Amino acid sequence: MKKKIILYIVSTLDGYIARKDGSVDWLSKYENTGEDYGYTEFYKSVSIVVMGNKTYKQALSFGEGYKDKKCFVFSRGKQTSADEVTYVKNMKEFVEKVKKEKGNIWLIGGSILIDEFLKHNLIDELIISIIPTLLGGGIPLFRSKKAKEFKLADVKSYKSGIVQMSYKA
Repeated sequence: MKKKIILYIVSTLDGYIARKDGSVDWLSKYENTGEDYGYTEFYKSVSIVVMGNKTYKQALSFGEGYKDKKCFVFSRGKQTSADEVTYVKNMKEFVEKVKKEKGNIWLIGGSILIDEFLKHNLIDELIISIIPTLLGGGIPLFRSKKAKEFKLADVKSYKSGIVQMSYKA
């Protein structure tokens, strides 16, 4: 089976993944609904997680850890020391490292990194959960203006109003 890079992410109705300051406080309403929106099953399906440095720092502030997965963090600046992550600076370096790894890859974010992956045609699947909220501004899910088509694979709706769409490249 081919290794896949999967963007699994949440977005508001108006296409934002965070407020301008990076806050995702608008998600708290959906955290204790008793529904995990397929997260547990998805998490078991990946062996590698990839994210930008800002996303990694935010995940740490939430107490999120990915110690049971190989974790790659893209960073252009100085990296803090962390045993559980491998820092990478460019796409070529990352691709060379993950070619040797087994299992699917979860691209967590942020939007600058997502655009880099799109630019290099590296995303095989999108799983986007749409939160029924309008932020009116913030950090957009997609920044690129380059056209790219995906095919709808699945749609799920939840009692909370969240709709999760899956697309394949």
